[in-house]
Amino acid sequence: MSPDWLKPRHYRHFDMPVSEAFAQSVMNPAVVSRHAFSPLIHYTKGETRYKKCPKAGTRTITHKERPIKYASHRDACILSYYAHQINQALDTRYKLVGISDNVIAYRALGRANYDFAAEAMTSAQAEAPVTILAFDITSFFDTLDHGLLKGRLKSLLTVHELSDDWYKVFRSITRFHYVDLQELKAHPVFGPRLKEKSHASVANMAELKAERITFHPNPELAKGHRRGIPQGTPISAAVSNLYMMDFDAAVKACCDKAGALYRRYSDDILIICKPHDASTIEAEVLRLIAAEKLEIAPHKTEKTLFEKGRTLPPTTKAAQYLGFTLDESGPAIRATSLARQWRKMRRAVRRAKKSAQWRMAAGLPGKIHTKKLYRRFTYIKVHDGNTLRTLRNFSSYGRRSADAFDQSEKISRQVKRFEQAALREIAKLKGSSPP
Repeated sequence: MSPDWLKPRHYRHFDMPVSEAFAQSVMNPAVVSRHAFSPLIHYTKGETRYKKCPKAGTRTITHKERPIKYASHRDACILSYYAHQINQALDTRYKLVGISDNVIAYRALGRANYDFAAEAMTSAQAEAPVTILAFDITSFFDTLDHGLLKGRLKSLLTVHELSDDWYKVFRSITRFHYVDLQELKAHPVFGPRLKEKSHASVANMAELKAERITFHPNPELAKGHRRGIPQGTPISAAVSNLYMMDFDAAVKACCDKAGALYRRYSDDILIICKPHDASTIEAEVLRLIAAEKLEIAPHKTEKTLFEKGRTLPPTTKAAQYLGFTLDESGPAIRATSLARQWRKMRRAVRRAKKSAQWRMAAGLPGKIHTKKLYRRFTYIKVHDGNTLRTLRNFSSYGRRSADAFDQSEKISRQVKRFEQAALREIAKLKGSSPP
């Protein structure tokens, strides 16, 4: 039987997907101690964001880029196993120091982001008037200090020095190298291989070196900083929680004294406290973050007053948390998150139309296939054996969110407007009336 930490990976890399036998072998420390880690493959995940200013009524467009680096199959298998060990040890530590409920990202808690946002909303409503403090750590994964990280890892494992296998894993995520995916795609040999529908290796190390493919070092080390881990490997999330475990305990203790709520979701920090405690708690969070050799993004720090029975003026910004806005009139899906789905839906409809036009021009049947559009953008239930299940898409996500927020009317209206718009667009595509 496959270990519960082993996940199948089918992407192309510098090796082939691993067998269950290899997964069993990495549980032997001697195997990991001798393992030679391969370069990661790097690409940039871009996202265009449209942000509306409530006071000026204007909209700004920003483009956020997130560097993603993913490991070879053998490396990913090893990192998954060691991430599993870190997560188990962290769960024990969290229970011991009483912060199991405070760290909510990258853990198997059986709850979704809307559950955590609904919990925050309930707390704000019950304790109002309150101040909602939201902090965002700048370049989180890129700035994790290697010295502090190594100390936390030894503390978690209760050892004075890391064993050979753990040290090998630690070096693989701190002194990593990577190959740029765009360089591979542009290469006359490796580019065509990437396009093949195969599980075969894109290249081996000898080929990469022979073709003079650049092995880039950790960018932060190249700048002279002993910091930074790759974002995107199976161990990255566990390591980020490991790094913050002392910070979490300290902030929790500070908030407990003031009767405040503390939650951290990766690099997003949320605190709900009484208005007169806000300044003191904010100063302590900034002090503790500095002690971790991290920085808070000042322009992303939000301080929002939440009062019972208050109606927000149009120019007042509501608190935002995990993709939702929280204000006195009720929760809602963030406008930027909702707009992103609208853009995806309209792009998909345009692509379907262009595809049909291209087929007609090529003398092929020009039928417009709308089944995929219905499955992506409308609320559909399908039979799965003897059970009826809902397709997981934005529509079903929105409905689950509304349920989590105790049948939120605002969220329900947002979702229904989206579904109706999707049905209208699909109907236009088919040249018929909406169902």
